[in-house]
Amino acid sequence: MESLLKLVEARISFNSILQIGIDVIILGLLVAIMRVKRPGTSKKGEAIVASFDKIVEETAEISRKFETNLEKRQELLQQLTAGLDERIQEGHKLCARLEKLSRMEIEKPAATRSSFSDTNEHLSVQQKVLSLSDKGLNGAEIAKRLKRPVGEIELILNLRKIGGGG
Repeated sequence: MESLLKLVEARISFNSILQIGIDVIILGLLVAIMRVKRPGTSKKGEAIVASFDKIVEETAEISRKFETNLEKRQELLQQLTAGLDERIQEGHKLCARLEKLSRMEIEKPAATRSSFSDTNEHLSVQQKVLSLSDKGLNGAEIAKRLKRPVGEIELILNLRKIGGGG
């Protein structure tokens, strides 16, 4: 947006300089014509000078209107740019909030699932150990069959004994 404003400002400056240049050229032509026709001032010469004066006045008026119009457009563009910048900032804030919420939603179920599956797996191992122990297998045999460390199996069996289950 800033580049658009710079472009508009550059155009305004260029157009103003161009208009001033045209005015200077017209004035120069007017002065040249007046010097050439001056010695014999006639009604025709006065009419030509009057018409050039009228042209210069009209050109100056058009230039003022043009300048005013460009200034109004520049103000409007600045207002639009400010409004768009505000909207862009609001959009960035909204995107950040959405990303944060999205991350929270992704992390929350994953954490819940992992703890739930770990708990289920642990209960399943405990149940299998106790079931095999009830069938008469010792800790080493159970560890070999379930492919678990012997220490883990013995811990489960000892907790059962302490808890009064066996």
